Amino acid sequence: MIFKSGALLLVIVGAYLLKHLHVFGERDYKVAQGLVFNMTLPCAIVMSFATNKHDMRMLWIVLFGFVCCLVPLFIVYFGSFRDERKYRAFQMLNASGLNLGAFCLPVIQTFMGASAGLPVIMMDIGNAMVATAGALTITRTLLHMDENFKSLPMILRLRNIARDFLGSVSFDIYMLMLVFMFAHITIPQPVVTLITPFANANAFCTMAMIGLMMEIPAVRKDRIELLKVIAWRVVFSVVIALGAWYLMPFPLHIREILTLAAFSPITIFSTKFTDSLTGNAKLAGFSLTVTAVISLAAMTALHAVLPVA
Repeated sequence: MIFKSGALLLVIVGAYLLKHLHVFGERDYKVAQGLVFNMTLPCAIVMSFATNKHDMRMLWIVLFGFVCCLVPLFIVYFGSFRDERKYRAFQMLNASGLNLGAFCLPVIQTFMGASAGLPVIMMDIGNAMVATAGALTITRTLLHMDENFKSLPMILRLRNIARDFLGSVSFDIYMLMLVFMFAHITIPQPVVTLITPFANANAFCTMAMIGLMMEIPAVRKDRIELLKVIAWRVVFSVVIALGAWYLMPFPLHIREILTLAAFSPITIFSTKFTDSLTGNAKLAGFSLTVTAVISLAAMTALHAVLPVA
């Protein structure tokens, strides 16, 4: 169990070392980003829907995931008012959101079997409504990081917001899968066969992207901001876990899955958005790596101590 999860971290370290051996360049992470966000992750989303049955009662988990991603974004906005704007953006993007599809899903399935993936997927639908596009729009708007936005006519503002959402392939795929779920549409087997190699490559490509982005912060202020993000995430994770365990109206094994999911690391979208708004891709990549290690330890410990259904 530990070795399988540790293999994901090994990919991060391997990509990081190859970059420092000059096999990859400083900006080569952009190629990995393009592959993950436009190919492997969308295919992994479709694959998850195609290979799991969806109980309509689990729409409550979708709502839970949406709230768990959206509320922390605003809490950090108000709680970070004394920081510089670029660091407020870093905190907002990295303290909120859960890395469910790329990190939590394979870890929990390793712990509890393939069928345990369904609650994670349902939670990620709600989470993705904010994490894959909404977080960027909300952060950029609240912090006034687009100086021309206020001067635009309302129709153009709405068009820019819509472009943030519709321009995210993963968000589009999640919404399409949600429509399929309500309409009881089944994804044809030939499509599943076609996308399987891409979906299977998602975990590797994601971890490699993180390794290529990662760099240990040399600036003291960056290290302080990382500690703030970790503190925010610990608080939010504990609150979300308590809500999942005591409030969600589901059997014990589903509540355990949601409790473990509460300790997911920073989302891969946060690294991309941090890069686009602040230009600090190295700090974002390193932050994701650190929180991934913390998350793996927390999820392993919780799985060991929580009651078995």
